Amino acid sequence: MKTKPFLISAAILICVIVSGIFSVFSLTRYEQQRDLNNWQITLSVVADSRAADIMKWIDGRFAVLQELAANGSLQLYVEQLLINPEANRETEAVQLSYLRNLIQTTGQRSGFYDDPKTTMPAPANVAFIANNGLAILAADARIITSTPGFASPDVRLRKAVEQVIVSGKHLFSDIQLNENGQPVAGFLVPVFSLQKQSDSQRPIAVLYAYNNAASSLFPILATKSLATKTAETYLVRQDGNLINYVSPLADGTQPLTLSLAANAEELVASLALRNPGQFSQGNDYSGSKSLFTSRILPAVRMTLIQKISYAEALAESQSHQRFLLISLLLALLLGSALMVAAWWYGSSLKERQAAHDLLVKSRQLEAQTNLLNAINDNMTELILLLDCESDLIFANKTLADHLQTPVADLQGKSLSNIFGPDAAAKLQETVSSANSLRKIITSEISFDIKGIHHVFFSTCIPVAYEFNGQDSLLLTLNDVTRLQEAQTRRDRLMKQIVYSLMRAIDLHDPYSANHSAKTAKVATAVGRAMELSTEQLTTIEIAANLCNLGKLSLPKELLLKTGDLTPAEQTVLKSETASAAEILTGIDFEGPVLETITQKHEYLDGSGYPKGLAGEEIILTSRILAAANAFIAMTSPRAYRDRLTDKQAMTQLLNAADSKYDRHVIAALFHVVENEIDLKT
Repeated sequence: MKTKPFLISAAILICVIVSGIFSVFSLTRYEQQRDLNNWQITLSVVADSRAADIMKWIDGRFAVLQELAANGSLQLYVEQLLINPEANRETEAVQLSYLRNLIQTTGQRSGFYDDPKTTMPAPANVAFIANNGLAILAADARIITSTPGFASPDVRLRKAVEQVIVSGKHLFSDIQLNENGQPVAGFLVPVFSLQKQSDSQRPIAVLYAYNNAASSLFPILATKSLATKTAETYLVRQDGNLINYVSPLADGTQPLTLSLAANAEELVASLALRNPGQFSQGNDYSGSKSLFTSRILPAVRMTLIQKISYAEALAESQSHQRFLLISLLLALLLGSALMVAAWWYGSSLKERQAAHDLLVKSRQLEAQTNLLNAINDNMTELILLLDCESDLIFANKTLADHLQTPVADLQGKSLSNIFGPDAAAKLQETVSSANSLRKIITSEISFDIKGIHHVFFSTCIPVAYEFNGQDSLLLTLNDVTRLQEAQTRRDRLMKQIVYSLMRAIDLHDPYSANHSAKTAKVATAVGRAMELSTEQLTTIEIAANLCNLGKLSLPKELLLKTGDLTPAEQTVLKSETASAAEILTGIDFEGPVLETITQKHEYLDGSGYPKGLAGEEIILTSRILAAANAFIAMTSPRAYRDRLTDKQAMTQLLNAADSKYDRHVIAALFHVVENEIDLKT
């Protein structure tokens, strides 16, 4: 009779477990399908974007050639050369010279050109083969004229020319490896007679151009738009029973060097070619299970594949499934323990009372344990409780996960055994200081864990937990690696924005080309000579690079004027700093960049503009920028004068010391010009 309640409880527990397992798998299947649907949308959007970019690139190449093919002079001269190639050699030379100059100019402007002077191999006796070129070919594929390094037409090109002559339509030639081992994409456009009689008239010649796909097409595929590790875009095409991988792959495989069987059932490329546009799963070229979708590019007879690793895409749902299963097993163990305790608990009044007390304490302990486990297991910091000898007493799950070692295996180990001697030496300094001073010690420490570099903010605290008769130390390591990486990315973005603005200034005022970069070089060198802080040097560098930004608001004819400026023109010219301030207002610089720029035309004697500041009212970084900017302006040519020599410029600046410029700044500038800076490099 006593076993009946136990069996009933066991049956109920089993039903709960089965129901829980079914619910866990149902939930994870739902989450997995949700993630698959999300990735289907994401990969499709990226694939459409990549396909559109490729077609835009192809259309742009054809647009250049079609514009050239419609050139009336080109049509006339080509027709004359083809009709009577032997007559009037002098006229023929003029025609060929014109055509040669025309296609060379077009090639240089549109990227269908390699300069032999910069791309020719070192040995003079090696034939120059261009990776980018343009040529006019007769109907029999004979070369009429071409850019330098154009190789003789091979069988493939002759067939392509014949196809264009017959169809009268433009043609994309497959990407192939040339004699330099570079992937080359070809473009063919028909050239018709100047007096075209009908749409059925055959072309008289063909414009053939080719581009190095490695530098023009493949970078489109490599552009990152997903914050993932395994997302990849590549191009494939089917040649008979093989699938050729046209573009470079993430594992380092070079273009057109990998071919796999087209009948491979689970191969991503094979599935994509059989079912274009479908979202599915398969094994990529490296055998890794992947999610993918594809887009046909009929104009180039290739297929674009956008894929991501299955493990990365579904990592969240799989992790949730493991968490739920583990939780269910723990609940099973706890339920079993409670059931056994309850069965024995009913054997006697004393046992029932003891079981009751045990249950109360068990629940309290369970709550405390769950609370502590929830706190420890969900903290991102690495937590170590150390004894006075720096041996481990306790570690949280986060540390064990980083080390890929069970928590139980870490107890009793030294810092050197856990992290290695180099990292342990860095940590020991913090631990020893906290132990000897008996106060909280913090520091920033960086070292590798399992081959991955981490930057930690460490805190060591003496705690009143006695172990072997002595107090212990609590060491926490907060991983700030991503914060530092984010700061680095922000700094890089700021530099890119500054560089883009500098390029805009140079394009607007050709006489000030590289003026900002030279000013920044001199100004930061002066700042270093005056032993300024890192923050001040950064402020000077950014301000110098952007100090001429206001010129974008000035009329170009004013910047290029060679005569004297009228009072009205001088007023417009002086509005440059106000324009720069207006453009930059709203950007949160870390230092007084805006103030440095707006004060660059202020002088110590108060004769400057726009506010007439004097003496210490002008901040130090602006005084340095003013001197450096004046020196670069004097030693650079302008529309209205020639450049001064460094010596002449320094003489003028020295004469203006204490009246316009800070004497200490001029002294540092003199030292820099004499000993450090070479503006010719």
